[in-house]
Amino acid sequence: MDDAQALEDQGEPEGSLVWAGEQTAGRGRHPGRVWLGRPGASLMFTVWWSAARFRFVDFAPSLTVGLGVCLWLESLGIGSQLPVALKWPNDVYLADRKVAGLLVRRKLGQPGQPTIHAGIGINLGFQEADQDFRTPAASLSEAGVRLSPQRALETLLPELEKALSHSDPRGACEQRLWRNNKEMELTLPGAVSSACGTVRGLDEFGRLLWDGPDGLAAVSSGE
Repeated sequence: MDDAQALEDQGEPEGSLVWAGEQTAGRGRHPGRVWLGRPGASLMFTVWWSAARFRFVDFAPSLTVGLGVCLWLESLGIGSQLPVALKWPNDVYLADRKVAGLLVRRKLGQPGQPTIHAGIGINLGFQEADQDFRTPAASLSEAGVRLSPQRALETLLPELEKALSHSDPRGACEQRLWRNNKEMELTLPGAVSSACGTVRGLDEFGRLLWDGPDGLAAVSSGE
C-alpha cells in the first residue's frame, strides 16, 4: 500500500495496481497484527481507483470491494461447494473461515480528487499460520481450485469492476452477509469485551445493523 501511494503521488493513473510476490510486513486494521505471505501461496496486491468509479460512492468501499471478491469466488464455482460469505466490515469467508482480507482506505488524490486504495490478500494455497488468530484460515486449494497468483489476479480484476458498477451493492452484500439474521458477538470501539446480538443487515452507508444489548444500532466500526 505504501508503494501504491508513492506511485499515485508520482502521477500513475487510477486503476493501477501494485502486486507483491511475497509479504513480510502485511498490516491489518489493528496494530501488531502482521500477515505473512509466502511466494505462490497468496495473491497480494493494492489497486486504487477514483472514487467516481464507484457507482454508489457513499456505500462502504470495503464492502463493495469485498463483494467483488465474492463474485469472483462464485464465478470459480466455489460457492457450490463451500458457502461464500462477506464478513463485515472487511473479510471474505469460506464456510466460516477467512479466505481473504481487505484494507480499504479513502485518500485525497491529485489534484484534490478522492481515490480509494484497496489492499487485498487472498489465500490461494494452504500455509501454516505464523500467528494465532481468532479465525482459522481457508484457501482456494481446499475447494479444489488451484490458481497461480498471476492467473488469480487476471480473473479477479473483471469481477472487481462489476462490483464497482453494481446496481445494488447493498442488497448483494446483504445476500452474502456472514451471520445475517443470526447471533454474532461484536466488540465495539472502546469496549473491554464483546457482546452478543443479532445481525439485521446493512444500512445505506454499509454500516452493520446490529440488534445488541441496547437495541438496534447502525454500527460503523467494530470487530
